Amino acid sequence: MLTVLLCLSLCVCSQGSPLGCRWLEEKFTQYSSLSLNLLDNMRRVTPPNSSLEAEDTAIFPEVLYRQTFNASAEDRLAFAAQILNETAALFEEDYSGASWEEKSVENFVNILTQQADNLGSCVASPGQSRSKELHKYFTRISTHILRKTDHSAGAWELVREKIRSLLMRAHLLLTTH
Repeated sequence: MLTVLLCLSLCVCSQGSPLGCRWLEEKFTQYSSLSLNLLDNMRRVTPPNSSLEAEDTAIFPEVLYRQTFNASAEDRLAFAAQILNETAALFEEDYSGASWEEKSVENFVNILTQQADNLGSCVASPGQSRSKELHKYFTRISTHILRKTDHSAGAWELVREKIRSLLMRAHLLLTTH
């Protein structure tokens, strides 16, 4: 279902962004696809881990997303940039348990950082406020999923799946309307 939504949004984006940001119109979809491909390539099949009950503590704040989806273009850009920055910071934690290649993670973080920086340049008010609720969500992922499981492979796979979904949502947030 999410793949279908991503494909639909790619079609919409290719016809021009309603947000009026040149980088968003020309490069965002390319970078978004690249980041999702890099994340998919990091996927590892890991055995189920009963200690991942903490997943329930890191449920994405749906209300926040719906509010932002209906917010101004500026707010959507700032929110998406924050998602990218928070994700990049998260993937700079200890991922050695995931057995990912260091270069793959570095490339992923670099693409996210470039996306966030370019989206940030599209925001007219550079001091656009960060969402405290979104920051708390990423803190819960770090604390309740990664740190409580000593950054295990299973925990990282769970986080990778959550982040993939979140990046797809960020893409939809900026490419539809």
